[in-house]
Amino acid sequence: MKSKRKNHFRKQSLLMTAAKILLIILTAVYPFFMNMMTGIGILSNSEQYGSRISFCGGALVISGAMMTAAAILCLFRKSLPNLIAVTTAVPGFAICMAALYKLVSHAESAGWMGHGAYSLVPVADMYRQRILPDILPFLLTLTISAIQFFSYDASEERRQRRKKS
Repeated sequence: MKSKRKNHFRKQSLLMTAAKILLIILTAVYPFFMNMMTGIGILSNSEQYGSRISFCGGALVISGAMMTAAAILCLFRKSLPNLIAVTTAVPGFAICMAALYKLVSHAESAGWMGHGAYSLVPVADMYRQRILPDILPFLLTLTISAIQFFSYDASEERRQRRKKS
């Protein structure tokens, strides 16, 4: 009985470790790099875009920082960081999607086309390709945080009972 429980715990631990590694990789690529670099690129050329698009660039930088912070917080097994991770990831993702919507609608209405490697590609498609994959690290952050938030409390309770007996 005890070895079955131990093997089950090891499998869960390995799956959680794999999910966290995947989360870190996806977070580094999408919210951290793609959102922030796209936002910084827009902000650095803000005189060409105007205040509305510059605001979207700033929103992308903020959302990338919030989603990256949330992913880092959900690496901890304690309940409080996981709770904070969820409350940081949700608004970060909402800001990101709102900025993406504004950028795409403006790029499509203005008929922006890419330059260089992206020539003849609508800029709206480029923004979608860079920012929409944020869905994956967002969902992973929520899932890992929820699992750890609820499982940590139960395992902590069991430890307390063992100490008392």
